[in-house]
Amino acid sequence: MKPASEATTPNYAARTERREKTRARILERSADLFYRRGIIGVGMQEVAEHVPVSKPTLYKHFATKEELVAECLSSVDEKHFQWFVDQLARQPSDSEVPAVAVFDVLDKWIKSSAFRGCAFQNASVEVGASNPPAQLAVFRHKDRTRAWLRELAELSGVSPTVSATTAAHLMLLMEGAIITARVEDDETAGKSAKDAARILIGAAAPP
Repeated sequence: MKPASEATTPNYAARTERREKTRARILERSADLFYRRGIIGVGMQEVAEHVPVSKPTLYKHFATKEELVAECLSSVDEKHFQWFVDQLARQPSDSEVPAVAVFDVLDKWIKSSAFRGCAFQNASVEVGASNPPAQLAVFRHKDRTRAWLRELAELSGVSPTVSATTAAHLMLLMEGAIITARVEDDETAGKSAKDAARILIGAAAPP
């Protein structure tokens, strides 16, 4: 039998692990709910029921809905960005150059049953300046995506002197395709953006 002092010692590591798992579950399920239902129309009671956790537990992890939304966006940024990176890496090595092939990944996402537009575009339209932390998360995601597109442009033969401009143009094509697909229910938007990207990269990185 363990000594009484040892048996009653709190297991802080286990508690921390449980808290982290609960927090991760809240973020994952809340992000899904906000993405499918929108941010404004979903209250903390519905979030708690969807996770599910008690409201006191929910508020213990996130003091306000604004804080939860901002953290959800940061979590989505990591997962969504990594999904794009992984999917691009799986493209055939003899396919298009990276800055064009990334639009095949975009096309795949647009045509998926889970597609509801860009979570960051949606959040900016819904809450915008009324939730500065969320808006900051949106800006970080957009800056990160633009920087990645610049890397892809340079890997595709675009000179560093013009790669920032090229990345900005690629970003506009990507954003426009997402909005068109969502608003007009146009599943060809990703393919159309890819065709335009091929022309853009061809002009920016001539053989």
